[in-house]
Amino acid sequence: MGPVRRVLLLGEGNFSFAASLCEAAGTHVVATCYEREEEVSGRERAAENIRRLRERGAEVMFSVDCAKLKDYFVPEKREFDGIYFNFPHCGRKAGVVRNRELLAHFFRSSAEVLTEEGEIHVALCNGQGGTPADQPRREWHNSWQIVAVAAGAGFILSDVHPFKAETIHGYKCTGYRGFLEQPSSHPIRTVKEKLTAELSQAFALQNIDCCHSLLHRDHLDGVCNSNIFWVVLSPEENPSTEERSKELANAVVFSCVDFCRDTEKDGWLNVQEGCHFSKQYCLRPSLLPYAQAMIHRGAFLPGTLYVLSGPVFRKCLITPHSMPVFHEMVLAYAVNRGTESSYIQVLVNNIKTSIHSLLQTVSTLKLNISLQEATSFETTELNDFAAFESQLSKIQYLIWMEMDASQACEKGSCVGIIRTHHYELVSGELTVVFVSLNLDLLAMLICGISDWRMLWTSDTRFLRQFPRGKLRLFKSFSLYPPSYVHDVSFWLPDGEQFEEVAFHTIARQVSGEMVVSIQLIDSFQQAETGRKSLCYRLTFQSCDKALSCKEVAEMQLLFRKEINQLLHVTLR
Repeated sequence: MGPVRRVLLLGEGNFSFAASLCEAAGTHVVATCYEREEEVSGRERAAENIRRLRERGAEVMFSVDCAKLKDYFVPEKREFDGIYFNFPHCGRKAGVVRNRELLAHFFRSSAEVLTEEGEIHVALCNGQGGTPADQPRREWHNSWQIVAVAAGAGFILSDVHPFKAETIHGYKCTGYRGFLEQPSSHPIRTVKEKLTAELSQAFALQNIDCCHSLLHRDHLDGVCNSNIFWVVLSPEENPSTEERSKELANAVVFSCVDFCRDTEKDGWLNVQEGCHFSKQYCLRPSLLPYAQAMIHRGAFLPGTLYVLSGPVFRKCLITPHSMPVFHEMVLAYAVNRGTESSYIQVLVNNIKTSIHSLLQTVSTLKLNISLQEATSFETTELNDFAAFESQLSKIQYLIWMEMDASQACEKGSCVGIIRTHHYELVSGELTVVFVSLNLDLLAMLICGISDWRMLWTSDTRFLRQFPRGKLRLFKSFSLYPPSYVHDVSFWLPDGEQFEEVAFHTIARQVSGEMVVSIQLIDSFQQAETGRKSLCYRLTFQSCDKALSCKEVAEMQLLFRKEINQLLHVTLR
């Protein structure tokens, strides 16, 4: 037998890749994970995979930082013949700059523990690498620039081949674990569980696991295209059946999202000639169509309260409470036509009771929850959640939540909306009451979280403040975080409408959600030519990390390039 090949695996999620690789003859596997063991053990099949690894003589290590590899091994065990890092990523909202830095640290660290003839294998999503092998290929400045980054540590790219997950027995990607799923102790899950438990005391309740596709094919009538995240799939990925659509969409790579491309009147992307794309989809902006489809299919019993929940995606302006992704909870209940008003009041009373109960466990803050008629509000008075809901269909009522003046949303916020639809069902003519709740906004208001981005942090200093099933008043762990202000001014293109939502969305994308404020500070129009110029002020700030001046300068430079190319503005 030849010498045993030592292989180091980094960033394992549930150790399924390691469990498959350890069966290869002549290979000694050292499988590592960035998280602590207690965080990993609850993942699907993680405990089983770890047991298999140890039974076969593999080493399993936790809390391993890919940027400090030599610190975890004694000198005689530092040399590896191969290092594998599948889909490295800084976190949920990290931008290209931070991920480039992660790769740079990883390559430099790997050079210290790799044999002279050793190899590094890195799996990236299509487009991230910035090489000719990426199809479609991103702009160089918007990629992870892996060849240049690796060269900084003395490595060259010698081969590229597809990562075929289906050929790896037992492999399962764990890149996104929903807040609403086991074993999450996230405050959003707690809010959802408490609401469901309270409602089950008054109604026969059925929880519908939201296994519906994250992609939505049909255009939503009345919804402005600029509020939607569009996705383009290459022909070989284009799902031909509903089952394939669900399978693909639940594993969708969000780097394929087109954040601001123009759309035609029918709602599909206006793809440039020569692009090798087929059908276009959008990231689902609402769970309401799925609830309505369930009713049309007849999978609906009058007298039962159905609950659907899951993440939805909507473009919006940048504010502390405006969320491009949040967890929606939809309640659907069929009643006899003409009796819906009384049932709406019963639903709202139970929601009120539940929220009051949650708040009492957190603080002594005063809270008022009221049911307001939608007609009493102008659209400009609504938050982005309610304003978007009004595009889906007519809203009858708003569930309005007001905290005392010490809260960030002192004027109150719409946390839920109520609408009704009439249906001719087998059991007769019924009215279905739909309630849509923004679980993220509820969690923020109850726990005193002033910035929606904090809900998406993977920082343990946030997560450990919320033990399983309990809510607490959030205490910020970043005092006086540095902020950086940059201005950008430009001429608007002649004859084209300026989409401010697209402007904000590009800022989100290039900064990895590090822009906390965008303000229009100047506007003027040339009398001679009619050309119009705008000047915006961008404030960069992180909610959970130390943001450097250099990082922000790179983000601002990238932002200027992107708005020039995508919005066709002329920079000044």
